[in-house]
Amino acid sequence: MSSGGPEMEKYGETLFALDQDEEIRLRLLAEVFDPLCTRTLDALGVARDARCLEVGAGSGSVAQWLCGQAPDGEVIATDLDLRLLERVAEPRLRRLVHDVTTDPFPDGSFDVIHARLVLSHLPQRDDVMRRMMRWLRPGGFVLIESFCWFPIDSAPHPTYRKVMQRWSSLICGTLGTDSWWARSQPGSFLDYGYRDVGANTVTQNLRGGTQLADFWRLTVDMSREQLIAGGFVTPYELDEFYGLLRDDGFWDLAPALVQSWGHK
Repeated sequence: MSSGGPEMEKYGETLFALDQDEEIRLRLLAEVFDPLCTRTLDALGVARDARCLEVGAGSGSVAQWLCGQAPDGEVIATDLDLRLLERVAEPRLRRLVHDVTTDPFPDGSFDVIHARLVLSHLPQRDDVMRRMMRWLRPGGFVLIESFCWFPIDSAPHPTYRKVMQRWSSLICGTLGTDSWWARSQPGSFLDYGYRDVGANTVTQNLRGGTQLADFWRLTVDMSREQLIAGGFVTPYELDEFYGLLRDDGFWDLAPALVQSWGHK
């Protein structure tokens, strides 16, 4: 199924499966990270007549924003499951079931391509980067956003550090995720022939009881059964972790968000 081997599953099969908790998690994701995303897209420039592709659109919040920026263009939002996208009240949005690792688009289809928290989960990420390059029109750009794990490695709170590291190990072994690919992500744009490459890394302070803490608590909690059954952490450690992320006296750093872009 993937270059990671037969043991790999696709995103959403068991991990990140779309249920009520995942809907809440995706809503928090949009509330916390959309301002960072749209600020960067705005700085890169989305023309009124741009043709835009939102890969792995999730709840559709960024796709909806793109519709407002490109009223004379077109916005295509793709995902493997369109249930949340169907709720987006935007008549101009085109929704499409599409697997970015296998399904095509015609060459030169888009001016803007954006993918948030998608490529780091794909063992085929190198091939996807090449495919996106072909889908761009001359002058168009790709923006990729991924988490990078380096703030976790130096966390002074042992339970927070251990649970986050073990959760990363779980998704790496299950999906083929690379939690450190974001560190070399900007350089990969050069390898695939993009020009005017740039990058920005945002490291957020995480305080218990905030939306950011709730996002990471729910992100880890969706894998509770797998974490315990696989011996990654104990139930006691998970409960302690949840308690920290609910405690407004708890401060640390969240995984960093790396934004990288390149033009054709």
